[in-house]
Amino acid sequence: MYLFGIWDSYRTTIDMNKVYLLAEREEHRFNSFSLGALEINYLDKRDPILAVMWSSFIPGLGQLYLHRILTAIFIIVWLVVFYYYSHIQEAILLLVLGKVKEATSVLKPEWLLFIPSHYGFAIYDAYINTVENNKLFKKELRGYLTEHYQSEGFQIKKGRKVK
Repeated sequence: MYLFGIWDSYRTTIDMNKVYLLAEREEHRFNSFSLGALEINYLDKRDPILAVMWSSFIPGLGQLYLHRILTAIFIIVWLVVFYYYSHIQEAILLLVLGKVKEATSVLKPEWLLFIPSHYGFAIYDAYINTVENNKLFKKELRGYLTEHYQSEGFQIKKGRKVK
């Protein structure tokens, strides 16, 4: 199953890249506003630094900043699961009380080791999605302005200096 999952992910990625190139060449329009049962999504420019900052505080907040509700819920729920099963809250409390041996003995390292990668994923996902959404926003804005405000006779003359 694991090898099939890897192969299928690779195959699907290749197909999606071909669809993207085709849509790019045809200048296919995409939906910049979506109103669904779970969320309201609209395309606007966001700050990647803010997305990283919110995800650094609590994984999932960067996704909420981007209006990716399902991903945010998924990340937050798993963070709670990792915190609960690693007993990190108990360890921090014991550490504050000065009981270092008890704090280290109560920790479950097999669950504790998930937390750094979970933070890394949330931060990376928030940053990459912010950058990609900003690219889509610029492309949509460029197309809208070209379609509605650029005159029909406008031509870009490459190689000539305009005085």
